[in-house]
Amino acid sequence: MHHLCNMKWIQTPCLICALAFGLFPASVAGQSSTDILAALSEKAKTYESVVATYTSTLTDKVADFEAVQTGTIRILGEQYHLDLGDYVVISNGQSVWTYDVAMHECMVDDAEALAEDGLDPSKLFTIWEDDFKNEDKGTAQMNGQSVRQINLYPNKPEDKAFHTIVLYIDEPALEMVRAVVKGREGTDVEYDVNTFEPGATIHPEIFSFREADFPGVTVIDNRL
Repeated sequence: MHHLCNMKWIQTPCLICALAFGLFPASVAGQSSTDILAALSEKAKTYESVVATYTSTLTDKVADFEAVQTGTIRILGEQYHLDLGDYVVISNGQSVWTYDVAMHECMVDDAEALAEDGLDPSKLFTIWEDDFKNEDKGTAQMNGQSVRQINLYPNKPEDKAFHTIVLYIDEPALEMVRAVVKGREGTDVEYDVNTFEPGATIHPEIFSFREADFPGVTVIDNRL
């Protein structure tokens, strides 16, 4: 269960932030994929905080299964709070609390150690600068619209549960219209941001898990 939970939070924030970049205007027509990603990163660095809501659609091709999930993510510097409904994932930059609502159980991990196994949500605005290589796949058609497709490949694929992140970008407007995480086991996850609020006011206390707020919770501390 802990592994499945980590899979969700590792993948989800990445695409929330990636899609969020599509909410500001800029002109990048004719530029390379590296130039486009650099423009996205530069704009993202101006955000001190972010609150976003999103819808994700998971498609398991092997099991012929589809599931839709909504969530909310709040990011402030190196801290984040991710509410997936079934799970709540919280980090203050040093520790990560993964709360399983149904089990009433919370796993505590070291943030740095956990980031080595996947993606660090606190660094998602510029994740492709260090952790991915990109490939320009040219123009694709989506719902009758021409979009720019950029594939991201992790530099250490053996450490990831996915092999590719596909970004579809409205190039003239620099708007993300779709992003897909392609898993190794035939499972794809598609993300759409419903709302995005940069510079939102966020109360710092939400970035720590307080046992007093969860009477009777079982806490399993995996930190060394």
